[in-house]
Amino acid sequence: MAGGSPKRLTMPKTPPPPGYDEIQREELSRLFGRVTLARLMVVPLMIGLVAWLAVTKVTPWRRGALIVLGVLAMALFVHEVFHHRRHGLGRRAFAVNFGFAAVGQAAASLATGGIESPFFFAMFPIGMVGAALVEPPMLIALVGTQAVAIWVMVWIKLGALLPHFNPSRFGGDAAAGWSDAHVLWAATFATLGLGVVTFLGRGLRRSLDGVLRRALGARHEVLRAHGERARELAALSGEIAHELKNPLASIKGLAALLAEDALPGKPAERLAVLRREVDRMQAILEEFLNFSRPLVPLAIETVDLRALLEEVVEMHEGTARERNLRLVVKAEEQPVRCDPRKIKQAIINLVQNAIEASPSDAAVEIHIEGGDPVRARVLDRGPGIEAGLGDKVFEPGVTTKARGSGLGLTIARALVRQHGGEVTLEPRVGGGTVATLQLPAGEAKA
Repeated sequence: MAGGSPKRLTMPKTPPPPGYDEIQREELSRLFGRVTLARLMVVPLMIGLVAWLAVTKVTPWRRGALIVLGVLAMALFVHEVFHHRRHGLGRRAFAVNFGFAAVGQAAASLATGGIESPFFFAMFPIGMVGAALVEPPMLIALVGTQAVAIWVMVWIKLGALLPHFNPSRFGGDAAAGWSDAHVLWAATFATLGLGVVTFLGRGLRRSLDGVLRRALGARHEVLRAHGERARELAALSGEIAHELKNPLASIKGLAALLAEDALPGKPAERLAVLRREVDRMQAILEEFLNFSRPLVPLAIETVDLRALLEEVVEMHEGTARERNLRLVVKAEEQPVRCDPRKIKQAIINLVQNAIEASPSDAAVEIHIEGGDPVRARVLDRGPGIEAGLGDKVFEPGVTTKARGSGLGLTIARALVRQHGGEVTLEPRVGGGTVATLQLPAGEAKA
């Protein structure tokens, strides 16, 4: 653009990927925990050194300062051990903790010789780790406090404002041999060094944040692509299953017509097997379609859960009779708020599993327990859940049946969870399995 300098375009700040804040907080807390562990190992030594100096022959101002520092160090030690374990850490806790560390280090150095004190060099690790953990507004105050402390100690040293400023226990006073120029140069380079370690600590923090952002961004992109691919495959497989239903219905109808004219013996038996296999294929396709379809909104109404159970039992009486099984309902009336069609489908899947797992002459029992949540239990005397499967039986395709689709339990749990409930399996005392369907006593989620 002629006649003036071009305006600088500012890019909008990219929001962090999902999970970034939680993982960052966990990693910073873990790093701070390591720093705290190192400090807890050093603090007792520092307390002992301060106590040794306090009981020796020193000036009154130094003894008083050392005693105060010892009490503060002990208080901070107790705070580190108990408070952070109970309440955790946040950004404010980082700032407060490192603020206390900076003030304590400066006070300890002041009481033991200023920039000639052995405590003086603890300023640099505190500054570097603080720059990595503390946010910039508080970080400026932290570094500023440390820099001001350096030059306050120089002012006291050059002005001889305190007697025996550098204790003789550390070879101080005349034995130290530090001239004024030496003190000024040391303070100048200490200030520069403080700036360098702060810059490095902040750069390390930015690098770690960048790595975390890129890793989470890449993971989010992979999950997004995987989700899109899964939805495409579900839609495609649903369409295929839907298209197969029509020819299966035709095959079933033709088999029924042929069965009317079939001769007794092998032809009739083979047609009966054909019809049973077609029925089984239709059932599998229906289950697959139920699984591939998205869950539609609930049609909530008040229903009697016992009545739903009795309807399911009536549907399976023929199958149970063929297997020489008894279906027993032990329940009182139990009104619940739910979508009866979906809960009935979930109960059907649980009862079918129990019937198929039960041996001949056994009983499949169905109980209802009131309360919150309401529980409907389906108990069988089958072989039970295989060891090692656990919750995997609810994953799509996982089944222990020779001809199972592995979708019945998956669909049942999805339907019940849509109501805010849960489906669980556990071993039954004496052998078998207890399938528990839990529904909240209040209104289900729409």
